[in-house]
Amino acid sequence: MNKNVLITIIVILVVAVLCVGGYMLLNKTEETKSLDINAASQILSSATPFNEMATMDITTEELSSLYGINTENVEQVIGKMPMMNVQASMYVLIQAKDGAVDTVKAELDQYATKYEEQWSTYLPEQYELVKNRKTGVVGNTVYMIIAENAETLEQEITK
Repeated sequence: MNKNVLITIIVILVVAVLCVGGYMLLNKTEETKSLDINAASQILSSATPFNEMATMDITTEELSSLYGINTENVEQVIGKMPMMNVQASMYVLIQAKDGAVDTVKAELDQYATKYEEQWSTYLPEQYELVKNRKTGVVGNTVYMIIAENAETLEQEITK
């Protein structure tokens, strides 16, 4: 075999390997972490303060009417809110439809700002809880936790 042919074959093989490797690196699909909102709700509802206070379920209707979240962007919602306006603690887990996570997060953030304003003139201890709320996104799930132990609860459901 001619030396030039051998070098050409080696160069073609090296280029092919580099192209395939580069393509795989660029199109690497990262495994998206997801949150089982039913399991997360079980964890939250059985923890303090939610296991000690009178709460109501947050349904799709409340999500639209009270929270101002467009339910056309929502697959499922689970949450607990206080039955009486002397406690601010609550949690909400919203599974957004594909492509709607940012919209749902922005709408929940708007509600959180209004909720904070509402508590700013009433019961300073509860206002502090609202200010120190935890919000975030895991996969397609947007969440907000308002409680004394919000940071710990957030770690429990996102681990």
